[in-house]
Amino acid sequence: MREVIQSAVNVSTSSSAVVQEIVERLAAFEGLKVADYSLDPDHNRSVVTLLGTQKALEAAVPVFFEVAEKYLDIRLHRGEHPRIGIVDVVPFTPWRGVGMEECKALAWRVGEEIARRFRVPVYFYGEAAKRPEHRDLSQIRRGGYEALREEIARIPERFPDVGPCEVHPTLGATAIGARGPLVAFNVNLRTQDVGVARKIAARVREGLQAVKAIGVELKTRGMVQVSMNVLDFRRNSLLEVFRFVALEARRYGVDVAGSEIIGLVPLEALVDLAQVVLGVPDLRVSQVVEHHLTDGF
Repeated sequence: MREVIQSAVNVSTSSSAVVQEIVERLAAFEGLKVADYSLDPDHNRSVVTLLGTQKALEAAVPVFFEVAEKYLDIRLHRGEHPRIGIVDVVPFTPWRGVGMEECKALAWRVGEEIARRFRVPVYFYGEAAKRPEHRDLSQIRRGGYEALREEIARIPERFPDVGPCEVHPTLGATAIGARGPLVAFNVNLRTQDVGVARKIAARVREGLQAVKAIGVELKTRGMVQVSMNVLDFRRNSLLEVFRFVALEARRYGVDVAGSEIIGLVPLEALVDLAQVVLGVPDLRVSQVVEHHLTDGF
């Protein structure tokens, strides 16, 4: 069975030209597929989702840094999303024919190469973390690039795992890790009061154990957003998360404008939705035709 690893690479830019150059270069790699990419001007962030083998991903990740080094400068970056660098986060998630141990080893190999070639400080996070304080990505990104720039050389917990104890002049720093499936799920609210979104995000973090949340402005759309990472959709389903945010929004007299998923979503998470919304509690992933077609039929 051919191995498949997913990597949703987060880049601190909303430049379509830069992302397009990355995507075009990646198209030449054997054993690699660009499954999805999206750009958000408010977050000033792009997510390029790759599916591939260990060998292909190991060769492909440096392309992000090569292109970013030509065009982008973290010192000039402004956006709603927390970040420590231009190629901000590189996660590896096992899907088929490979386990978490292989993804951890892949993260370490890629991190060593990025630190060596580009002189970028690298933090290993999630299952690939080599220190307890680096397991949680939000702790690595605490205070963003600006705080890390001042603290990286003088606070031990801010020392990188590999690479120099100073941020790269234009690329900043990067976090590379291994983790299970994650759903980037955002709910938009019909208000321009970002304080409401931040209060709801705090309630999400308190009430839903498997969800990370922040409240941000969507200035280009005249709304605000509860931006979330659902770390375990089996513990907190997308429907549960949506209903939780909608209920909290009603407390402030605010309507939900809609929701969005960034990148890929596991089929199982959508089947869970259908079970409840359609009232089919026994619906199984194995009843979906595409499940069998992608399983080597």
